[in-house]
Amino acid sequence: MHTQNSDNHRFMKKSAITVAASHTLHDIFSSFFAPLIPLLTEKLGFTYSLAGVLAVIQKTPSLLNPLFGYVADKLVIRWFLILSPLITITAMSLIGMAPSVTFLAVLLFISGLSGAVYHTTAPIIMRQVSGDKVGTGMSFFMFGGELARTLGPMIVIGAVSFWGLSGIWRLIPIGLIGVAVLYFQLHNLPDIRPHKDHIDTREPVLTALKKMRGLFFLIAPMLLFRSFSKTALTTFLPSYLVEDGMSIVQAGFAFALLEALAAVGTLLSGSLSDKLGRKSILVTIMAVTPLLMYGFTLTHGYLQLIFIGLMGLIFFASTPVFLAMVQDMKSHYPALANGIYMMVSFAMSSIVSLLIGVWGDKYGLQFTYRLTALLSLGALPFALLL
Repeated sequence: MHTQNSDNHRFMKKSAITVAASHTLHDIFSSFFAPLIPLLTEKLGFTYSLAGVLAVIQKTPSLLNPLFGYVADKLVIRWFLILSPLITITAMSLIGMAPSVTFLAVLLFISGLSGAVYHTTAPIIMRQVSGDKVGTGMSFFMFGGELARTLGPMIVIGAVSFWGLSGIWRLIPIGLIGVAVLYFQLHNLPDIRPHKDHIDTREPVLTALKKMRGLFFLIAPMLLFRSFSKTALTTFLPSYLVEDGMSIVQAGFAFALLEALAAVGTLLSGSLSDKLGRKSILVTIMAVTPLLMYGFTLTHGYLQLIFIGLMGLIFFASTPVFLAMVQDMKSHYPALANGIYMMVSFAMSSIVSLLIGVWGDKYGLQFTYRLTALLSLGALPFALLL
């Protein structure tokens, strides 16, 4: 094993692919909840509002991300690429067997805890293997995640078709095979461990936090306003489409289309931001997002699928750019910085999940989607201030 020097400017493609593959494996299983909401509401008898609460429960552990990041800055963290997927695979494969909403909430919380640890630490490893192409590395990382959310709905809906909702636990052995393959790839990754000299000479954590706050004061409101449309899509798109007349299978594949184009968008945006600048990419995304969301609510049939594809391409492309901006700060505490970003991002989407669920019950999902389009305009002024 070797130690990756943070001054190494070489992009380590094989290692980047390994990290991205771990993201794919983890997020395939963590993406099961949204496409199963129509079936789970029928089985357990809960409303869109409660579905929003469950989404919040799954994301609640993300409030601990800064703590996970602070600890990760002192540890060898590459083994989290194994442990986190292992826990998530098990918990999410059991949600179809949940006999009650309480049991479902516990499983979602467990998966959220493992996901919080994973998403705090894995981007730091990706940064280490990306050299001076951090945007490209984050595009690889987010491509792995969006590819997972493309495959996840298709896999879980296919599993339901074969085994029924309560039978999706049979996916656990398949996931464990993926973990085993990933385990044997880990020896190719650098051993990310801070040098003692680096720890002894780095600045106090409070000083580092003060340096970070300017960027996060701009990023936080962008994440909030962006979360309205993004969360409406990632949590309630299958429910919207079923309500609009699609079958659960058709809605699942439409959701997979959204995530497939999201994978393409995330793969391109980080690399483009390395060349064109982070700000220009973010301003473009924040300007186009509201138009696409509102246009989607006016369409049906094939035109609706076109808008779903365009939304996937654009809506999720900002994440690699945000991750690259956070890592551009060159902090002595990269995992802590990433943990703060993840905490803010997930906290915003949690609040919004609850609001969208309540609005969906009260006003219907179509009106709610149009309202999120209007609210997402609020991100644009902050993008212009970057």
